[in-house]
Amino acid sequence: MRISSDVPMAVVLPLDEAFDLRLGAALRLFRSLRGEAPGPLPSRLRVTPFQRSRLVLLLAVFDHLLAGSTKRQIARDVIYPGHIAASAAEWKASAERRRTQRLCDEAKAMVAAGYRRLLGGK
Repeated sequence: MRISSDVPMAVVLPLDEAFDLRLGAALRLFRSLRGEAPGPLPSRLRVTPFQRSRLVLLLAVFDHLLAGSTKRQIARDVIYPGHIAASAAEWKASAERRRTQRLCDEAKAMVAAGYRRLLGGK
């Protein structure tokens, strides 16, 4: 999409702690609308390879939660693929179970509102 000279447009930016990010995003949008390359993302918005893999993991965990998978199924299929299943007693006392629970909690929080931290450059 390109900017049409006969359609006035405006961008309103609040003067808050994220002003610099909003200004950079508005500039990228403006360039894109003019048919130009938008330019690089501000460094605060760039996601590292580690962060990207963590976010992918959290989304996969959340998808399995939505599908009704148990924590043990999530651990086996997503977090520890190929891991040999332990007995119920071993699972209950395992570090894998605790990590799976933490990741499930983090995935729910990220989907509920935590994604806003990403948009704020945190």
